[in-house]
Amino acid sequence: MTRHYRIYPLLLLSFYTTVILAQNSSPLLASNTNSVKRDTETVSIPSASSVAAIAIVRTNVQIRADSAPARETPGTNYHARSSDILSSAGTYGDFSRYLQLFPGVVFNSDESDDVLVRGGNPIENLYLVDGIEVPNINHMSTPGTTGGLVSMIDTATVQGVDFRTGGYDASYEERLSSVVDIHTRESGTIRRHSEMDAGFVGAGGFTEIPLSSGGTLLVAAHRSLLNLFTNDIGLNGVPVYTNGLIRGRWSLTSSDDVSVLSLSGLDSINITPNPRDNAETGTIQTQYSGWRTTNGLRWRHVYSPSSFGIVTASDSEQHQNIQQQDQLINNKIPRGGGFNSDVLTPVYSELTDDGITSLKFDEYLTVGKHLDLTAGGVSRVVRVNYAVTQPLGQQTPFSSDPARSDATSFYPHFATNENGTYGQVTFKFADRWILGGGGRLQTFSFGGHITATPRASTSFQLSKHTELHASFGEYAQMPPFIYLTAFPQNHFLNPIRARHIVAGIDLFTSDRTKLSIEGYQKNYHDYPASTEYPTLSLANMVDTFGQESVWLPMSSVGQGLTRGIELYAEKRVGSFLGQANIAYSRSLFSGADRIMRPGNFDLPLVFNCAGIYRPGSRYEASFRYEYTSGRPYTPFQLVESTEQHRPIYDLTEINALRASAYSRLDFQAGRIFHFGETQLIAYGGLENALDRQNFLGYAWMPRIGAMFDCLTRADHCQQEQYQMGLFPNFGARVVF
Repeated sequence: MTRHYRIYPLLLLSFYTTVILAQNSSPLLASNTNSVKRDTETVSIPSASSVAAIAIVRTNVQIRADSAPARETPGTNYHARSSDILSSAGTYGDFSRYLQLFPGVVFNSDESDDVLVRGGNPIENLYLVDGIEVPNINHMSTPGTTGGLVSMIDTATVQGVDFRTGGYDASYEERLSSVVDIHTRESGTIRRHSEMDAGFVGAGGFTEIPLSSGGTLLVAAHRSLLNLFTNDIGLNGVPVYTNGLIRGRWSLTSSDDVSVLSLSGLDSINITPNPRDNAETGTIQTQYSGWRTTNGLRWRHVYSPSSFGIVTASDSEQHQNIQQQDQLINNKIPRGGGFNSDVLTPVYSELTDDGITSLKFDEYLTVGKHLDLTAGGVSRVVRVNYAVTQPLGQQTPFSSDPARSDATSFYPHFATNENGTYGQVTFKFADRWILGGGGRLQTFSFGGHITATPRASTSFQLSKHTELHASFGEYAQMPPFIYLTAFPQNHFLNPIRARHIVAGIDLFTSDRTKLSIEGYQKNYHDYPASTEYPTLSLANMVDTFGQESVWLPMSSVGQGLTRGIELYAEKRVGSFLGQANIAYSRSLFSGADRIMRPGNFDLPLVFNCAGIYRPGSRYEASFRYEYTSGRPYTPFQLVESTEQHRPIYDLTEINALRASAYSRLDFQAGRIFHFGETQLIAYGGLENALDRQNFLGYAWMPRIGAMFDCLTRADHCQQEQYQMGLFPNFGARVVF
């Protein structure tokens, strides 16, 4: 996998979608429908017949348009509008990449859409779509993570995204880092609305149909096209993926409405390193295929002018099939083959099926003018069916011992229960001071764990535009089952815990301006750490995508500390929207040796700025610039690696070195053509417009070692890998 990073981005191109502008320059995708917003729950007003009934609730909740600010339960919350996401350069219309613009968020690489919040791991994010949990919202995901390469949701079908990075209340399922709350379109349309798009990487579209009951039906589908243009995007392969979304909403009575959601995706990739390329950095051939689906139903009933309840039932399934073979078994040419032969040795097989069926109830009650109560519970059945074999083990990159180790085969097949209950109270003292508190109690049948996690928050409005806020919360989350079942001792891993302390001030907030500063600290404990390698934990494991999978015996002895300060500014001036933030933070974790070291996502200084300019109904332009400190990395033990012709990391120097700074500029321009009621939107732009070489990591070239030994110059066996170079981005969308 060498040099190819300079040719194509690794699937970071999502399906392109764009904003549609009306004659008054207002985004058509922005909400034209009022909504009843009560903390975390949005109650749509679906039809004229139900306005009167729902309007009664207005005395107890706030009615607002999607773009209007409102005071909610204290906590760190950012809002992203679909129209801004679609128009933003460098995001490819993917909301996950847009979230990377917000303070406290860093990225794994240009080739992924991971959302890494305040030093956290991708497994620590909770994704909700219209209130229904989606365990993994991305294509091409690796086991035990919410990260991936591209989202399964077309952002054109999204109304907006609420992004909570700390201090979120007890009503949310336990996650250690963030909540990503996605709301699908609320157009309130009385006629069919459809869009189609096509670009270099994908094609598809959606249609929204009004129903006679006053509801709507939304259907969307997309498929990648990269495989029609190339057989290699920088991974020695090209991904193929398809996704679909169905969402329906109905008003049954003036007090009852129902919504259904179905989100599915399937994907595959074959990674084949070139055995005839001496500079090739990979020897593992990988065949990956997978699918995932979430289906759910929500019923909301208004009991009285001061209360309503919601019942949510959902089921999520995920399947992965990964097969791997080594072209250089034990980093030597296999018996019976020559240096350029394709003789392969099977080294890894994974067939995994995960299922979650859940039933959830939430009750919302307002008492008088000052007290809001929220309570609820969830019960879920988790199904695990794995067949994972690594019979030969591997020559681990974490040890200079040439013997193959950690051979494992595990076949768990069981169902287990997880239950949770919560309560949340919000008290409003006059119009200035809000005080919130609550807690969550969870039970995990696997391991017999019980966790109780308190929450507290407060905000005080100094003036109409200025507010102080602070929050405290403890959160507990089980490690992924793929880790829990890999070795018998892993069964005893505890829930990972994190404690959030957040304080900040909104210096100025209005409809068009926001300026804020916030500081935070997160303390982790019971973090999974290797029992074989005392310096190693999940926070500093190298990314093994495209390499032989690594499973290790672990124990809950790791710790972590992340802290930082963030300055955020957003301003709308006429036709221009500008956004900028700068953050300083440190993210340190320890293994079994209890020595704190930088985590994989420890980027002390991060600066983002972006702008969108819409001079009228026919044109728009955007830019994005990002600067970060250099990423930390663990060097190879050059002597041992050279002698054994394979990469061996120096575990005494875990993330001890740091690359040069990352810097990237993207821009994009669009032209909108009007043909009666039909619109054609064409766009073009450049990603990494300055063609800067941004460091990704060092990779070992085992074929050079096997053929030429590298003994005279060990550093010639390692190669610096770069992230995406300059890349054009273009496409078109039709609206009718």
